[in-house]
Amino acid sequence: MVIDGQPLSGSRNMALDHALAECLEPGEGVVRLYSWSGPTISFGRNEPSRDRYDLRRAGEEFIGFVRRPTGGRAVLHDAEVTYAVVAPLRAFGGMRQAYRAINGGLVAGLRLLGVDARVEDGGAVLAPDAGPCFQVPAPGEVTSGGRKLVGSAQLRIGRALLQHGSAILSGDQAAIMRLSGGGVDPAPPATVEQALGRAVGEGDVRAALGEGLRLALGGSWDEGGYRSTETAAAHRLETDRYATEEWTWRR
Repeated sequence: MVIDGQPLSGSRNMALDHALAECLEPGEGVVRLYSWSGPTISFGRNEPSRDRYDLRRAGEEFIGFVRRPTGGRAVLHDAEVTYAVVAPLRAFGGMRQAYRAINGGLVAGLRLLGVDARVEDGGAVLAPDAGPCFQVPAPGEVTSGGRKLVGSAQLRIGRALLQHGSAILSGDQAAIMRLSGGGVDPAPPATVEQALGRAVGEGDVRAALGEGLRLALGGSWDEGGYRSTETAAAHRLETDRYATEEWTWRR
């Protein structure tokens, strides 16, 4: 099933991704394509964040914060398309195989738009406290012109795999460094608009990524919405975890 989601808050977006994995039925798969109701910095599950950010300045700039269920490092979600893939882990054979397959689908979708994207063979694996996600590509990530274009992270939830990430349409990640006292971002990410040399609509990028993932993952994919069990689980997860200060600033 493919869900084309409306812009939502950081806590709601993370709760929905988690809920889709928690409620996944055997033989199912979900691709969710969405955006954010306002600029939001998300932290990886185990990334240090406490006392690292200027919350007063963030408030003045209307930038929110949320902690993801998945790993990785800080991402500014603003001018982007975010994807989530939820599927049985056994369908891929393992986490690493899933990462390659899903990122291959993202590359296929980006190439449909005309973006010169690829799955990175080299790169570096950095610690959770190593700075913004888009500074350095890691092996298996999606790049364009040698710079990271899509940042992704994974989590196993029961028998389900959740992988989600951000395809940057325009702009940069400088707010992360600015709000954490790190100065100017030394390595801005690649963007879809830079790669194409023109502006591109969010709807066009969503459609292309959805098609690329369909081609890579196979099976029958229909457009749909959330079941009552999924919305109930998302409400619980948002209230108990993703909207709480305890979770967001736990490290």
